[in-house]
Amino acid sequence: MNPAGGLGPAERRRAARHLLLDGFGLAAQERLAASRVVVVGAGGLGSPVLQYLAAAGVGTLGIIDDDVVEASNLQRQVLHSAADVGRAKPDSAADALRGLAPEVEVIAHRERLTRANAASILAGYHLVVDGSDTFETRYAVSDAAARLGLPVVWGTVLGWDGQVSVFWSAAPDGRAITYPHVFGPQPPEGESCATVGVLSPACGVVGSTMAVEAVKVLTGTGDPALGRLLAYDARTSGWDTIELAAPVTGEADGADAAGVAGAADVGSTVDGVTVPVPAPSPSVTPGAVEVPPSSGLPSEPDARSVPDAPGVLLLDVGLRPGGVPGAVFARLEDLAAGVFPAELLDHPVDRPVVVVCERGLRSRGAEQLLRAEGWRDVTSRALVG
Repeated sequence: MNPAGGLGPAERRRAARHLLLDGFGLAAQERLAASRVVVVGAGGLGSPVLQYLAAAGVGTLGIIDDDVVEASNLQRQVLHSAADVGRAKPDSAADALRGLAPEVEVIAHRERLTRANAASILAGYHLVVDGSDTFETRYAVSDAAARLGLPVVWGTVLGWDGQVSVFWSAAPDGRAITYPHVFGPQPPEGESCATVGVLSPACGVVGSTMAVEAVKVLTGTGDPALGRLLAYDARTSGWDTIELAAPVTGEADGADAAGVAGAADVGSTVDGVTVPVPAPSPSVTPGAVEVPPSSGLPSEPDARSVPDAPGVLLLDVGLRPGGVPGAVFARLEDLAAGVFPAELLDHPVDRPVVVVCERGLRSRGAEQLLRAEGWRDVTSRALVG
């Protein structure tokens, strides 16, 4: 990003710690001030990303989100407050950022990013930060950014684990690696924080790392994670690096990851941004990092697969109330809040409870919750697949 005009005294005073930083300095700070960054998702990852990019001095920040703030978001989405519950996330986030850095231009996109609108929304920005939590959105972001030639700082967090990388279809020397090159064709939606949970500070660690990568790409400083996938384990607070190789020439988008190959370190300057490319080294197959379930949602539950024995309580935590005849329905969110149906409270803790849902994701989470509450004989099942 080329500097556009100088920084005023107030901006320089605010950015003093950057100006003193070896290898950063005034030129890098001016590049940040001239940068336009759009962040997909104002949730667990988008919150720290937006906070740190605004504080760092990025000139324009776009926020894409069609959701509203819920009480359960506040455990990890630190950009929002209790007073924001019920508000559109882009509006809540924009107000918080303007309070933090009034000189930053904030653009709220109150809509869901799709394949139909992705290119029109992302056009005009210099960098995309993808903190979305569905495969549908990630692939829409990747495809649109590839067509526009925009770098994408991507991250994900689930449970105790996180991943971060930088994808760029226009990267030099054959390093044009995109999200589908690593993870293959778009799969069905898999587990999410709503089904397996997430450690709230892990969102801060991963989101802050994404902000670091964004700053490095925008300013041409440091060594961005281009061609590398960074894997975080909050259980040990350890990071692993998986070196990625460019796809084979002629390989179609969405094919398997190209694996690992040898290449010399190179660097390139595009629009004023110098992006060093790390030399790959032998490592594990990158496609094995994130493996979603392969089964899709059934059109109707297969009730024949559900046990029907005396003394067994059948608990349905699926998406459609009444989908399983004879079952007691409960929302997974209510179980997490300690709100249990009367039938479950009346059921002896040593008698069997079978928890079901469409694909087995929500039922596994419910099984864990019930065991923690004292029910001893709990199993979970998927209705189909």
